[in-house]
Amino acid sequence: MVRRSAISRKRKAGGGAQAAPGSSKSLQKALRILFFLGQNGSDLGITQLATSLGLDKATVHRLLNAMQKFDLIEKNSESGRYRLGLKLHELGVRALESRTLRNEAHRFLLDLAHESHETVSLAVAGNGGIICLDRVDSPHTVISVRTPVGARFPAHCTAVAKALLAYLPDEEINSILAANRLARFTRFTMTRAEDVKANLRLTVQRGFALDSQELEQGLSGVAAPIRGLDGQVIAAVGMAGPTTRFRGGALTEKIALAKAASARISAGIGYRSAI
Repeated sequence: MVRRSAISRKRKAGGGAQAAPGSSKSLQKALRILFFLGQNGSDLGITQLATSLGLDKATVHRLLNAMQKFDLIEKNSESGRYRLGLKLHELGVRALESRTLRNEAHRFLLDLAHESHETVSLAVAGNGGIICLDRVDSPHTVISVRTPVGARFPAHCTAVAKALLAYLPDEEINSILAANRLARFTRFTMTRAEDVKANLRLTVQRGFALDSQELEQGLSGVAAPIRGLDGQVIAAVGMAGPTTRFRGGALTEKIALAKAASARISAGIGYRSAI
């Protein structure tokens, strides 16, 4: 009974999570430190953390330093103690925004897919790329290259990704393009960063993004940015379909539909235009 009680106390100090088979032991220890800091207040020292969690001080020090590099942990330069970093707050806010955004946007995606007869997607920035947060497929559109929910869009050659990428800070744009490697999918794909950035500047000027057979031959798209409560672009909504339906007057109509959908979604999550 004594041994079982001790084990129970040790698990409770670590946040109540048991080790998952095959998972990284270092990762588990780092998460236990994060949970303990979150549950027991800020500004805790290495000795206190090591004693409470049953870890050696060298391990705690190593993991704290590793997490500090990603701003998950902050060190008080005066006391030498540690607390949760603001990056966790940022990630939490983004997670909340994404869930609220998806719930609000889905009905507008359904409307846009019905009005346009095209496949419609919702994109957000995350994990060093542009992520598909939601999509509504159209029976009127045959698309070979589909980006499933949770997967990354090729950022340099899809309208919905470019409509969001164009409004990110330069540093984040460079990072995403570098990670994307500017792969060539068709003869229309832009594979030079300079060309992509020029296209992104044009996207900002006109308020919408276009993709003309850049990802798949015979497939084109149009997308518009979505603004949050503070007016910052936080997502994008777009549609894709046969290139023959994205020309002339039909393209003008689809641009108007995309911009109207983005305006409705923006308003739905609290954005109020100054105009």
